Amino acid sequence: MCRMQQIGSTRNAPTGAHPAASSKASLWITLIGMTALLVIFVVALLQAANENSVLGWILAAIALGWLLIACFVLWMVRKAAKFGARQFEHAQQEADRRFGRAPMAATTAAPAADRSILDQKLEHSFQIIMVQARVIAANLPAQDGSTAGDREQVDRALDTIAVTASNGMGMVKDAGEPLTGEVVDDDTDRA
Repeated sequence: MCRMQQIGSTRNAPTGAHPAASSKASLWITLIGMTALLVIFVVALLQAANENSVLGWILAAIALGWLLIACFVLWMVRKAAKFGARQFEHAQQEADRRFGRAPMAATTAAPAADRSILDQKLEHSFQIIMVQARVIAANLPAQDGSTAGDREQVDRALDTIAVTASNGMGMVKDAGEPLTGEVVDDDTDRA
Protein backbone atom coordinates (compact mmCIF):
# COMPACT_ATOMS: atom_id res chain seq x y z
CA MET A 1 0.00 0.00 0.00
CA CYS A 2 1.28 3.49 -0.76
CA ARG A 3 2.19 5.87 1.98
CA MET A 4 1.78 9.59 1.55
CA GLN A 5 4.75 11.74 2.39
CA GLN A 6 5.04 15.41 2.95
CA ILE A 7 6.91 17.44 0.34
CA GLY A 8 10.58 17.52 1.14
CA SER A 9 10.47 14.58 3.55
CA THR A 10 13.12 11.93 3.28
CA ARG A 11 12.87 8.21 3.51
CA ASN A 12 14.69 6.68 6.42
CA ALA A 13 16.62 3.55 5.63
CA PRO A 14 15.81 0.58 7.85
CA THR A 15 18.21 0.09 10.73
CA GLY A 16 18.74 -3.60 9.97
CA ALA A 17 21.44 -5.02 7.74
CA HIS A 18 21.17 -4.57 4.02
CA PRO A 19 19.86 -7.75 2.29
CA ALA A 20 22.83 -7.90 -0.10
CA ALA A 21 25.29 -7.74 2.81
CA SER A 22 23.36 -10.46 4.63
CA SER A 23 23.39 -12.75 1.59
CA LYS A 24 27.10 -12.12 1.04
CA ALA A 25 27.85 -13.07 4.66
CA SER A 26 25.77 -16.24 4.39
CA LEU A 27 27.57 -17.14 1.16
CA TRP A 28 30.95 -16.81 2.88
CA ILE A 29 29.79 -18.87 5.85
CA THR A 30 28.54 -21.58 3.49
CA LEU A 31 31.80 -21.60 1.53
CA ILE A 32 33.87 -21.85 4.71
CA GLY A 33 31.69 -24.68 6.05
CA MET A 34 31.80 -26.64 2.81
CA THR A 35 35.57 -26.14 2.55
CA ALA A 36 36.04 -27.38 6.11
CA LEU A 37 33.96 -30.50 5.40
CA LEU A 38 35.94 -31.12 2.20
CA VAL A 39 39.26 -30.77 4.05
CA ILE A 40 38.07 -33.14 6.79
CA PHE A 41 37.05 -35.69 4.15
CA VAL A 42 40.37 -35.44 2.27
CA VAL A 43 42.39 -35.75 5.50
CA ALA A 44 40.31 -38.74 6.62
CA LEU A 45 40.71 -40.35 3.19
CA LEU A 46 44.48 -39.85 3.12
CA GLN A 47 44.81 -41.10 6.71
CA ALA A 48 42.76 -44.21 5.90
CA ALA A 49 44.80 -44.90 2.76
CA ASN A 50 48.12 -44.51 4.62
CA GLU A 51 47.22 -46.68 7.59
CA ASN A 52 44.90 -49.03 5.69
CA SER A 53 42.75 -49.55 8.79
CA VAL A 54 39.05 -50.30 8.90
CA LEU A 55 38.46 -47.51 11.41
CA GLY A 56 40.14 -44.98 9.06
CA TRP A 57 37.90 -46.02 6.17
CA ILE A 58 34.83 -45.79 8.41
CA LEU A 59 35.83 -42.24 9.45
CA ALA A 60 36.42 -41.31 5.78
CA ALA A 61 32.96 -42.68 4.91
CA ILE A 62 31.38 -40.66 7.75
CA ALA A 63 33.16 -37.49 6.55
CA LEU A 64 31.96 -38.17 2.99
CA GLY A 65 28.42 -38.69 4.32
CA TRP A 66 28.48 -35.33 6.11
CA LEU A 67 29.84 -33.64 2.99
CA LEU A 68 27.06 -35.15 0.85
CA ILE A 69 24.40 -34.18 3.41
CA ALA A 70 25.73 -30.60 3.47
CA CYS A 71 25.65 -30.44 -0.36
CA PHE A 72 22.11 -31.83 -0.40
CA VAL A 73 20.92 -29.32 2.24
CA LEU A 74 22.56 -26.45 0.35
CA TRP A 75 20.88 -27.55 -2.88
CA MET A 76 17.47 -27.86 -1.15
CA VAL A 77 17.77 -24.45 0.53
CA ARG A 78 18.65 -22.79 -2.78
CA LYS A 79 15.77 -24.57 -4.49
CA ALA A 80 13.36 -23.51 -1.73
CA ALA A 81 14.61 -19.92 -1.87
CA LYS A 82 14.02 -19.76 -5.63
CA PHE A 83 10.56 -21.30 -5.19
CA GLY A 84 9.77 -18.81 -2.43
CA ALA A 85 10.88 -15.90 -4.58
CA ARG A 86 8.66 -17.12 -7.44
CA GLN A 87 5.70 -17.57 -5.06
CA PHE A 88 6.23 -14.09 -3.62
CA GLU A 89 6.37 -12.57 -7.10
CA HIS A 90 3.20 -14.44 -8.08
CA ALA A 91 1.41 -13.30 -4.89
CA GLN A 92 2.51 -9.72 -5.53
CA GLN A 93 1.15 -9.84 -9.09
CA GLU A 94 -2.09 -11.39 -7.87
CA ALA A 95 -2.52 -8.72 -5.20
CA ASP A 96 -1.86 -5.99 -7.76
CA ARG A 97 -4.42 -7.57 -10.07
CA ARG A 98 -7.09 -8.11 -7.38
CA PHE A 99 -6.79 -4.87 -5.44
CA GLY A 100 -5.60 -2.84 -8.37
CA ARG A 101 -2.65 -0.60 -8.08
CA ALA A 102 -3.58 2.60 -9.80
CA PRO A 103 -1.97 2.83 -13.23
CA MET A 104 1.05 5.07 -13.29
CA ALA A 105 0.39 7.83 -15.79
CA ALA A 106 4.04 8.65 -16.39
CA THR A 107 5.47 5.13 -16.70
CA THR A 108 6.10 5.27 -20.43
CA ALA A 109 7.23 8.85 -20.76
CA ALA A 110 8.74 11.50 -18.55
CA PRO A 111 6.26 13.90 -16.98
CA ALA A 112 5.47 16.81 -19.24
CA ALA A 113 7.44 19.93 -18.45
CA ASP A 114 4.25 21.96 -18.24
CA ARG A 115 2.75 19.70 -15.54
CA SER A 116 3.26 21.24 -12.17
CA ILE A 117 4.17 19.35 -9.03
CA LEU A 118 0.70 20.22 -7.72
CA ASP A 119 -0.90 18.46 -10.71
CA GLN A 120 1.28 15.41 -10.16
CA LYS A 121 0.54 15.29 -6.43
CA LEU A 122 -3.20 15.67 -7.02
CA GLU A 123 -3.07 12.90 -9.63
CA HIS A 124 -1.30 10.67 -7.10
CA SER A 125 -3.98 11.48 -4.51
CA PHE A 126 -6.72 10.49 -6.94
CA GLN A 127 -4.89 7.25 -7.70
CA ILE A 128 -4.74 6.45 -3.98
CA ILE A 129 -8.47 7.12 -3.68
CA MET A 130 -9.18 4.83 -6.67
CA VAL A 131 -7.16 2.01 -5.10
CA GLN A 132 -8.88 2.42 -1.74
CA ALA A 133 -12.30 2.38 -3.45
CA ARG A 134 -11.40 -1.02 -4.92
CA VAL A 135 -10.27 -2.23 -1.49
CA ILE A 136 -13.63 -1.18 -0.04
CA ALA A 137 -15.52 -2.91 -2.86
CA ALA A 138 -13.54 -6.11 -2.32
CA ASN A 139 -14.15 -6.12 1.44
CA LEU A 140 -17.83 -5.17 1.67
CA PRO A 141 -20.27 -7.87 2.78
CA ALA A 142 -21.92 -9.72 -0.09
CA GLN A 143 -25.52 -8.72 -0.84
CA ASP A 144 -26.63 -12.34 -0.64
CA GLY A 145 -24.99 -12.68 2.78
CA SER A 146 -22.49 -15.32 1.63
CA THR A 147 -19.49 -13.35 2.98
CA ALA A 148 -19.34 -11.09 5.99
CA GLY A 149 -16.70 -8.78 4.57
CA ASP A 150 -13.78 -7.28 6.44
CA ARG A 151 -14.90 -4.22 8.39
CA GLU A 152 -11.36 -3.44 9.55
CA GLN A 153 -10.10 -3.21 5.93
CA VAL A 154 -13.08 -1.04 4.96
CA ASP A 155 -12.50 1.31 7.92
CA ARG A 156 -8.78 1.56 7.11
CA ALA A 157 -9.54 2.32 3.45
CA LEU A 158 -12.11 4.97 4.42
CA ASP A 159 -9.58 6.55 6.77
CA THR A 160 -6.97 6.60 3.99
CA ILE A 161 -9.48 8.22 1.61
CA ALA A 162 -10.33 10.87 4.22
CA VAL A 163 -6.67 11.70 4.85
CA THR A 164 -5.86 11.74 1.14
CA ALA A 165 -8.84 13.99 0.34
CA SER A 166 -7.91 16.33 3.19
CA ASN A 167 -4.33 16.54 1.96
CA GLY A 168 -5.54 17.17 -1.59
CA MET A 169 -7.85 19.94 -0.43
CA GLY A 170 -4.97 21.50 1.50
CA MET A 171 -2.84 21.46 -1.65
CA VAL A 172 -5.62 23.12 -3.66
CA LYS A 173 -6.13 25.83 -1.00
CA ASP A 174 -2.39 26.54 -0.93
CA ALA A 175 -2.16 26.57 -4.75
CA GLY A 176 -1.43 30.30 -4.68
CA GLU A 177 1.97 29.51 -3.17
CA PRO A 178 4.58 27.77 -5.31
CA LEU A 179 5.24 24.16 -4.33
CA THR A 180 8.71 22.73 -4.11
CA GLY A 181 9.86 19.16 -3.70
CA GLU A 182 9.91 16.01 -5.74
CA VAL A 183 7.27 13.46 -6.62
CA VAL A 184 8.17 10.09 -5.13
CA ASP A 185 6.92 6.82 -6.58
CA ASP A 186 6.13 4.53 -3.65
CA ASP A 187 6.86 1.24 -5.46
CA THR A 188 9.76 0.63 -3.07
CA ASP A 189 7.36 0.49 -0.08
CA ARG A 190 5.76 -2.68 -1.41
CA ALA A 191 7.16 -5.73 0.17
